[in-house]
Amino acid sequence: MPEAPHAPAIRRITSILSDLHDPSSPSAGMFTAELGAPTVPAVLDTSLADSRHVADQVASGALREVRPGVLLPAAVVGADPAGHDETLLAEVRGVLAASRSRLWFSHATAARLLGAWTYATPCLVDVTHTFKPHVAGGREPLVRRHFTTLPPRERATVGGIPVTSPERTLVDCLRTLTPAGGLAVADSLFRLGADPAEVSRIMTASAGKRGMVRARRLLELCDPRSGSPGESVARLVAADDGLPRPVCQIPVVTASGTWYVDFGWPDVGLGVEFDGAVKYAGGRYGDPEMVRRRQERRAAAILDAGYELVRVGWSELADPLTLGHTLRAAYTEAWRAARSDAGRRPARAGLR
Repeated sequence: MPEAPHAPAIRRITSILSDLHDPSSPSAGMFTAELGAPTVPAVLDTSLADSRHVADQVASGALREVRPGVLLPAAVVGADPAGHDETLLAEVRGVLAASRSRLWFSHATAARLLGAWTYATPCLVDVTHTFKPHVAGGREPLVRRHFTTLPPRERATVGGIPVTSPERTLVDCLRTLTPAGGLAVADSLFRLGADPAEVSRIMTASAGKRGMVRARRLLELCDPRSGSPGESVARLVAADDGLPRPVCQIPVVTASGTWYVDFGWPDVGLGVEFDGAVKYAGGRYGDPEMVRRRQERRAAAILDAGYELVRVGWSELADPLTLGHTLRAAYTEAWRAARSDAGRRPARAGLR
């Protein structure tokens, strides 16, 4: 029997996860995805409340009726439906409370409920049914319903909310989201424990479905070592510009210890660091100025060890064409320097 086209990618991902699970591996501490599963707000029980008082609360904006008879405090419902988590989570509760048939939240919605990273996903609630229920589609602008088979092993619950399993969610997102959104979800779900063997089974069972060619391509790029959705998207940009598959979490031995570069190409001494600016916001990362100085010392040590660094932030990800050109120019220069054995050249103008 011929090997499934996705089998090599599954073997590679399995090997990476084995290393992440190994307590003796320096990568072991990376086996987390920090976002965490969100809390879906609870419906207010107004069965004993005075109906006029409830109506006044709704009229004043203190309560929001997300479905007929389904009330939530306005504080947990985003005012703008264009991408706010609060709006999506409130809609999840509303859909679940009003449903008269079995359903499972799926696709990007399941990814978010499972605690996965998301990137540039629409603020729509994806719901999967195993049969077509009677719903008034015109009154559900934020709901997208899917009707398909869903075997019991591909069903799960998180916080009492029915969702598709991590593995089914991963494949659905690879098939249907933008490439950047699908890769961010897949990297993080593997970090959160999605089973590569089960992903492989679902990929095989999904052969012929819309988006499977794209799903197989993205699976080739998946790397559970990716430390953030920004890193995942930046790696995709590099691949789309024709660069070799980068290595994630490159150990660089320096005079001040071993540091790990987000991703890059160790054969030419080029690394890429994604800076989401969160680490400079204080909180658990400590004093922002101290963090900044520590990052500068770290970067200097990596440069002294012979690596060039390209720094990427959210603004660069917003312009993938320019970022791709930047990464290709940096890679080409590093490749030429390595090939000629001329040592590392000064950083290119415009590279941070």
